[in-house]
This record gives sequence, C-alpha cells and structure tokens, in this order.
Amino acid sequence: MSLVENRYAEALIDIAAEKASIDAFMRDLGAFAEIYGHEPGFKDFLLNPQNETRIKKLVVKNAFNGRIESDIISFVSLLLDKSRIKYLPGIYEEFVKLADERRSILNINIISATPLDERQIATIAEKYRKLYKAASVKAQVKIAANLIGGVRVVIGDKVTDASVKGRLMELQQLLMK
Repeated sequence: MSLVENRYAEALIDIAAEKASIDAFMRDLGAFAEIYGHEPGFKDFLLNPQNETRIKKLVVKNAFNGRIESDIISFVSLLLDKSRIKYLPGIYEEFVKLADERRSILNINIISATPLDERQIATIAEKYRKLYKAASVKAQVKIAANLIGGVRVVIGDKVTDASVKGRLMELQQLLMK
C-alpha cells in the first residue's frame, strides 16, 4: 500500500469509528469502488483532467445521493478535489484491513499444493485464531502445485512454510553449510 492510500484509509476509518458506522462505510465505499473498477466509462470520466472537478462531484452526488452514505460521497468529493481518485481501490483495500484489525479479525492466506476441504481450512484457521487471539478469521485459499505437498500460511508479512518444497529447501540449505 502506498502512503497516500494508507493515510486516507486511516482518516476514513477514524471517522467511521467515531460514528460507529464502520460496516456501513465499508459497504458503501466498497460499492463505489466496485462501480469505479468495473465501469470503464465512469472511471475514465473521473480520471480525465479535462473534466471539471465541479462537474465530476455533481455527477457523483446525483448518481449516489440516497444510495450510499453522505460521508462516502463527501470522501469521494475530497479525493476528486485533491486529484487522488485513482487511489480509491487501494484506499478501500486498506480500509478493509484496518476495519478487520479494529474488529480483531485475522486475515490469513493458505497456499496449498492440493485443494483443501472445509474441515482442513477450519482447522488451520482455528489454530491461527487461537495463536493470534483473534475474534475470528477470514481465510483465503490458493492452490500452488509447485509446493509439492503441505501448506504455506501467510499472515501480513509473516510466512509459515509447512510445504514439502519449503522443507526440501531448508534441507538443501542445511546440507550446503
């Protein structure tokens, strides 16, 4: 994440927490980010420097007024004023991370050589929930056949490698010493 995305997300999460509306802010910012990311004409309109900021803000207000929180419309207007709208997807992603941290939700990535069943995923998630003393866990599972077997768990910048490939690499390092 860039510093810009982080700063805007932190400011927005503080406002959302102050208003006890983290879930509503996340839902509405996510809805706007989804449209921004999947409607190329809308995105191009907002990014085009030849379009006046006043017109962009008016379009956003007219299109979203009553559909999303007025604070999110104001936030998007601020991004437009500061020519920072291009950072919106990253701001949303960072906002979700910060919201999860505040609610003690642990995000883990499980990378496996083969597909895992629900019980295996739940077992891994529960182990890390207890280890990190989290309220709950959001687990994202990816398949990477190059691991040969086992799993690799990534939490933030920490990696726990229990894969066959990882063990073989450790053995190779040990033998080369």
